[in-house]
Amino acid sequence: MLGDPPPPGPVRRYWKFAWADLAALPVVGAVDYAPKNRGAFRMFAEGKFIGEHLEAFSAVKTRKNLPGFGNCVYCGRGHDGDGNALKLTSEHVIPEFLGAGLELREASCFDCQKATSKFEVSIAQEMFDPVRKAFALVGKEGVLKKSNFPLDIGRETTEQEYIPLVHYPTILVMPVLYPASTYSRRPVNADGPFNFRLYNINADAALLQRYSLDAFSSQAIDMVRFAQLIAKIAHVYAMHHFRSSVFVPRVAEFVRTDFPREAAPPPHYLEHVGCLWQQLDGTTGNLHEIEVGRMTWNGSARRAVRVRLFASYGMPSYYVTVE
Repeated sequence: MLGDPPPPGPVRRYWKFAWADLAALPVVGAVDYAPKNRGAFRMFAEGKFIGEHLEAFSAVKTRKNLPGFGNCVYCGRGHDGDGNALKLTSEHVIPEFLGAGLELREASCFDCQKATSKFEVSIAQEMFDPVRKAFALVGKEGVLKKSNFPLDIGRETTEQEYIPLVHYPTILVMPVLYPASTYSRRPVNADGPFNFRLYNINADAALLQRYSLDAFSSQAIDMVRFAQLIAKIAHVYAMHHFRSSVFVPRVAEFVRTDFPREAAPPPHYLEHVGCLWQQLDGTTGNLHEIEVGRMTWNGSARRAVRVRLFASYGMPSYYVTVE
């Protein structure tokens, strides 16, 4: 995961981080990053994001409806091939399972809703379920009712162990990405994370040792579906925000495409989604943030959206060029 372009070969789709030494766990309640001791790396020249409008989400879920859109924000259709009006459902800008209640009404057709739901359910279960439970995030059916989660104690492969929920080690893990190639000099083939930002919710080495555990891994991150999630949030809010102007969306097709779990990553799937290394995130009391603005790079400016999930826990901002 060095700053130089990766060697030719298949791009990894799934990533997890293993704590082989429990003494290396972050302090409970503290932000950290991994891996460390990476040696020298090259930072790519990158653009600058200029924010224009911020939508903030508090830890207390608040429901808010945006005006109906009238067409599917992904495929653009409002009618079927016979001219009949399509039934359009509301679209949660940030998935409801993350404790957000902002909805864009009349915004998704059945086909696109099915496609986006597929990766949202996958991400919820595989990446965020323990975090949702630990933070008591209120989803569609209230706080998650699951009473236990499999703990991955494998390093290279997955080995599952179950321990009581009260001692389950929950660490919020989010990938830090290279700047997207649309606003940096990063080569389009340099997909994959730079490192991981960590917030230790309750992982205690002493408690784990009661169960004769000396190592465990984070939940696996499907980087393709995670990128789809971030792009979806940015795209939906941009379609609402820029509805009265000419707007040519760039990530809609990527968001509405199904990439089966067993499939290899599509080429250049992080072309529009990335982080900025030199534009540091400030402290905030907001659980999540969406900020619309413009990305200046190489003498031009493009419409872009900053998405920051779990902002109050020090997680990174992701920048999506939506046009």
